[in-house]
Amino acid sequence: MSFAKRPSLRFLRPRRFYSDKKTPSQNNAPSPTHPVKTVSNPAKRSLLQIIDSSPLGRLGRSFANVQRRRPYTTQLSSSFVIFLFGDLSAQLFFPQPADSNSEEGEFAPYDPWRTGRHLVIGVVSSIPQYKWFMFLHRNFNYTSKFRSILTKVAVQQAVFTPVFNTYFFGMQSLLAGGTIPETIERLKKALPVSISNSVKLWPIVTAFSFMYVPPEFRSVFSGIVAVGWQTYLSWLNQKAAQEVLAMELAAAAAAAA
Repeated sequence: MSFAKRPSLRFLRPRRFYSDKKTPSQNNAPSPTHPVKTVSNPAKRSLLQIIDSSPLGRLGRSFANVQRRRPYTTQLSSSFVIFLFGDLSAQLFFPQPADSNSEEGEFAPYDPWRTGRHLVIGVVSSIPQYKWFMFLHRNFNYTSKFRSILTKVAVQQAVFTPVFNTYFFGMQSLLAGGTIPETIERLKKALPVSISNSVKLWPIVTAFSFMYVPPEFRSVFSGIVAVGWQTYLSWLNQKAAQEVLAMELAAAAAAAA
C-alpha cells in the first residue's frame, strides 16, 4: 500500500525578512541625515537668558505686551511714574534752602505744588516723546549699523534735547507764576548747562539702547535712566530759580538804595 506524499505547508508560514529587521540599538540610533539635538547645559546659559527667565524678565515681557496693545496709555503711565520719582528724589536728596535768610542746615519743606508741576510737564510731553522715538526707530536705518546708530544719536542730541529742555524749564517757570522775562532768565541759567551735561549721558544711553536693547524694552530702559535725569533737571531748575530770585532781590535792593 502506497501512501501519497503530504503536501508541504511551508508556503503558509509568514516569511521573516531578516535583512529589514533592526536590533534595539539600531532602532534608537539617529538617522545620519538628522543631527542629534543636544540639550544645553543650564550652567552655561547666557546673562540675557538668565534675565529673561527671572521675575524681572517676566515683568518686562508683560510690560511689552501691554505697550503693544495700549501704547499711549502705557506711555502716559510711565511718564507719570518717571516724573513723580524724579521730583521726589530731587526734593529728598537735593533740598533747597528755606529762604535767602535761612541758616545753614535749614531747608524748605516738601513742596507738593512743585511735584504737581513736574507731573503736568511729564504727562503733556509723554505722547510727543513716544512719537519722536518711534520716528527715530523707523528712520535713519542704513546698511551700516554703526552709521545708523551714529545718525540717530546725532539727531537726538541736535533736535530733541534742546527742544525738550527748553520746554521743561520754560513750563516750570510759567506754571510757577513766572513772567516772560523771568522765564527767559531761567532758560539762560539752566539750558546751556543741561544741554552740555546731556552730551555726557544720553548719547551713550541712546547708542546702547539701539545696539543691545530690544525695541519693546527700550522705553523701560530709558525710563530707568530718565528717573535719575529728571532728578537732575528738577534740581537744576530749582537752582536756576534761586539764582534768578537772588538776582531780582539784588536789583531791587540796589534800586531802593
